[in-house]
Amino acid sequence: MSNRSRLERYLPIAAFLSAVCGKHYEVILHDVSDPEASVVAIFNGHLSGRKVGDPMTELARSLVREEVYRHQDFIANYEGRTRSGKRFVSSTYFIKEEGVLLGLICVNHDVSDLTAMASHLQNLLSAFSVPGQAPAQPPYTEELDDSIPELSTTLIHNTVLRQGVPAGRMTSVEKEALIEALERQGVFSTKGAVGQVARELEISEPTVYRYLRRIRSR
Repeated sequence: MSNRSRLERYLPIAAFLSAVCGKHYEVILHDVSDPEASVVAIFNGHLSGRKVGDPMTELARSLVREEVYRHQDFIANYEGRTRSGKRFVSSTYFIKEEGVLLGLICVNHDVSDLTAMASHLQNLLSAFSVPGQAPAQPPYTEELDDSIPELSTTLIHNTVLRQGVPAGRMTSVEKEALIEALERQGVFSTKGAVGQVARELEISEPTVYRYLRRIRSR
């Protein structure tokens, strides 16, 4: 039985959560075996703009890479946001069977209305000199639309720029170090990343793959 077939039994749970939580909650079922098209089902996807077949966010990829699921069943109430500025309170449940991670159920609460109300309330409290309390910093922050390929392109370009040396003047050691830095950031799990890195570094795609094989064999 495929990983996706095994996840189908969790579809009713995702639908149940969506029905219970309501229209301000986005509920997503992810298949971790296919990070480039991980979204199996989504309810209220208009809140973040995502749809079935979209890839995992960088935070989700990081949680899987770091095997956070081995010592936690879920992470709850961290900050999610989109590039347009919409804010969410997000939580992720790890779907595990016999210790093997199959998927994720992610719930994103759109708190735009609550944030606006809180801002108005804080202004009112300030007008009457009532001290406020700074909110605690959440342990995770997730860019909910960072799965868009253009963001990986921007990350690659900015990483190359930070080297301070034009690609044509970089040594092979410097290029390998840069590729290793991108590998640590999970860039190469994004479709088309190898070609983009090759263009930025003015080398061939086979050369990028050769560097990656050497890096991954260490």
